Amino acid sequence: MNEESGPKTIEDELTELDPPYESSNELRIGRLLDKYGIPFFYKQPMIISHEGHNKIWKPSFTLPHQGWIVIDYINNPQKSVLEEKLNVYNYNQIPAVVLGPPDLTPKNCASCN
Repeated sequence: MNEESGPKTIEDELTELDPPYESSNELRIGRLLDKYGIPFFYKQPMIISHEGHNKIWKPSFTLPHQGWIVIDYINNPQKSVLEEKLNVYNYNQIPAVVLGPPDLTPKNCASCN
C-alpha cells in the first residue's frame, strides 16, 4: 500500500470490477443491482424482431435469475423513444423496464443519492 495515496476504499475496489458503463446513470443502476445481490449481464446481445427484420439489441442490463427481465437505460429522454423501445420488447415478449434520465432524478429515485 502506498502511503501517499492512502488506503484503498471499497469504492476503489468496486471501480476496478465495474463493467465499462456508458453513462454515470448506468453505473448507478449497476451499483444498485450489486447492492441488492442481483446478478446481471451488462450489454448482453439479444435478437429481437423489429419492423419485419431480426436485429441485435444490447439492453443495458439483463437479469438471468429474474426471468431474463431487461432493464434498458437510454439517454434520450423523449417519451416517444422510450415508448418505442418498450413496444418492441412487448412485441418480442421480453419483460422489460425502459428508463431515461427523468426516472433517475432525486424526486423519482429514493436510492439515487
